[in-house]
Amino acid sequence: MNARERDGGAPGGPDVRKLMFSISTMEELGDALSSRDHFRDNLHTALLSLMGSIPVACGALLLHEPRRGELVLVAARGTAARPGLRIALPPDAALALQHRRRPLSVNAHVPALSSWVRRTSLLKEMGAEIVAPLRFKDELVGAVALGLKYTGETYTAGDHELIMVMANYIAIGVHNQELLRHLESANTALRRKVSENRRLYRNLESIYADTVRALGAAIDAKDPYTGGHSDRVAKIAVALGQALGLPEHEINALRIASHLHDIGKIAVDNSILLKPGRLEPGELTQIHRHPTVSYDILSNIAFPYPDVALIARHHHEWVNGSGYPDRLGPSQLLPGMKIICLADSFDAMTSDRPYRPALKLTEAVGRIREGVSVQFDPQVTRAFLKVLRGEVLGDEASAQVLSGVDRRFSGPAVLDCIDRHLRELKPARRRAGAAAAT
Repeated sequence: MNARERDGGAPGGPDVRKLMFSISTMEELGDALSSRDHFRDNLHTALLSLMGSIPVACGALLLHEPRRGELVLVAARGTAARPGLRIALPPDAALALQHRRRPLSVNAHVPALSSWVRRTSLLKEMGAEIVAPLRFKDELVGAVALGLKYTGETYTAGDHELIMVMANYIAIGVHNQELLRHLESANTALRRKVSENRRLYRNLESIYADTVRALGAAIDAKDPYTGGHSDRVAKIAVALGQALGLPEHEINALRIASHLHDIGKIAVDNSILLKPGRLEPGELTQIHRHPTVSYDILSNIAFPYPDVALIARHHHEWVNGSGYPDRLGPSQLLPGMKIICLADSFDAMTSDRPYRPALKLTEAVGRIREGVSVQFDPQVTRAFLKVLRGEVLGDEASAQVLSGVDRRFSGPAVLDCIDRHLRELKPARRRAGAAAAT
């Protein structure tokens, strides 16, 4: 019988068959060790694969816990030792094992390792013959202890190479699992931190909003006829901004500007603000200065949202360019400026003033309609009428446009008025299309 026949017909002999067996199992082993499910069970499978490649009767797989200076048994076969058993691994022994590039025979004389082997009862109890390090780069991941071979033969150099190949493969899987665990832990901590920061940010936003509202209320308190005016303008403006689909940062800027738009009135004499009759030219000049003063004050504040000071400056600009203080035309007006102009005007119309009582709702809506393309932007006006219609019908969760309006009005009459104006304010393209259809 020739050598090939003695080896079962496989070219290259038993060492090649061992290598082929190991290669065939490593693919499955890689899938198991890369799985995050049942990882401890998968380590047991890895140990069995390694033992079957030699083959040996008993073995143990241990993972290194450097902080505690211990090896922890995670898988065993052919020994009474159970997972969870801890073995002390002094720093000098850990360093020596970390630097090993091949398995260590328990009978070898290796500084720092030989004395550790002799002191380790588990190795004696299981009849360990060799200990192989599990290494990833320069890090000691753990160790595997193997007993006698089934054949009773000594371990060959080929056995050592095969053991180290599979041990390194297992070490990579263990290291990756530890990395994933640390990443998950870090991500959990990061998510917790982000959540906490969001909560703190919401608290800061709430404090910031309360401060802005309080400042707006203090401004309104200068004139008893305008109490709550800034808050109501802010509610109307935000409702219109949302109806028009403005981004959140523009709505936040609009809200702050609405609360603070009249801060410049601190420079206007009370005798002018409270005058019941027609204002003289000089008095009108003072009134017309308040948006500029508002801008001068607000432009020195670093608001977290854009254009707050500009929106406050231009809340009296008209779309036909005849407003004040800068007589801007429609192309120069930001959406927030057009919105606050209508919101401010509507609340003024529906509030008592020294020179006149509050207008009825239908009358105020009529005035808004009359001002389209002169004082008010058509698109903003349509949005205003639609929001108001929803509030009159009770479709809205809370009233914003109607927040400061006397509720003693006829719902059907107001709805009829709104619907008539909406028909009149259909976009030009729709009107042209309807005309063509007739």
